[in-house]
Amino acid sequence: MNTNQEDKLSMYYAVKNVCEMYQGTWISNAVFATTYNLWSEKIPLIEINRDAQTLETTGITTDKSAKRVAMADKALFIENRLQSYANVTNNPELLASIKYSASDLKKARDTDVVGICNTILAKANAYAADLETYGVTSEMIGEFQNAIAVYSETLAKPMVAKSQTKTATENLTRLFKEADELLTKRMDLDIELFKTALPEFYSQYKTARIIISTGGSTTSVLGNVTVAGSNEPIKGVIFSFTPENNGLMKAATNETPKPIVKKSAAKGNFRTNLPEGIYHVAVTKIGYKEQGLILTVASGETTSLKVELERV
Repeated sequence: MNTNQEDKLSMYYAVKNVCEMYQGTWISNAVFATTYNLWSEKIPLIEINRDAQTLETTGITTDKSAKRVAMADKALFIENRLQSYANVTNNPELLASIKYSASDLKKARDTDVVGICNTILAKANAYAADLETYGVTSEMIGEFQNAIAVYSETLAKPMVAKSQTKTATENLTRLFKEADELLTKRMDLDIELFKTALPEFYSQYKTARIIISTGGSTTSVLGNVTVAGSNEPIKGVIFSFTPENNGLMKAATNETPKPIVKKSAAKGNFRTNLPEGIYHVAVTKIGYKEQGLILTVASGETTSLKVELERV
């Protein structure tokens, strides 16, 4: 997201928190309740597309490079053995068909390097019985074939990731526009229903609607959860952030603020924006010991939250 969108999402969180604190007073008002529900449904959609937009493509590219190196190493070894066999048996045709250097494999385009490796693989299969004497087993040939297949599967991943990022960016533009229209054309008008009857709600809503510019910085929490004693990431861990009753979070009533909930992704990571404040964080997942902690979120700063969970 860009800076304006980050600032706007922080405002959304503040508005949502105020509305949830006073939910018992407006839930029976069909006009306000309908609009609020439509608007609040946009926030998780924005979060999903925000996470997709910031998808880490570097790891995908690194994985692809590693698989290419593994494939090329196997190709060069088998080619070496084929060349030795061709020289001993005086087979110039075979020798001419597999004259590829390490530089050729390194510089070749993605699809071309797969073609080169498939050529070497075909020759290895054709002379498999003879190559046993030259140190190339059928298992090695099978491993080479698998390496080609594994690398081939990675070719489209970086492009797919870029496409997903582009789509997420387009979705964010649309979702922010829709959310803003619900606020300005409906909720900002309907809040007047409570100006006299519930001035605390009205006042806190108006305050929460102010967009605070962070000047390019964000108020974010970047989290990671792993198994205690190892670096094994845990997917599906629930983080519940409950704000203390202070600042804009303070409720005029005795209602307990509702928690903001996030769930860790496949690599144990999550990212969320939170209004400035102090939060009680409950970390839970079936099969692991529950953990609780206190987290302070400062405006304009990115807070890192790393948690290790013990198995039950």
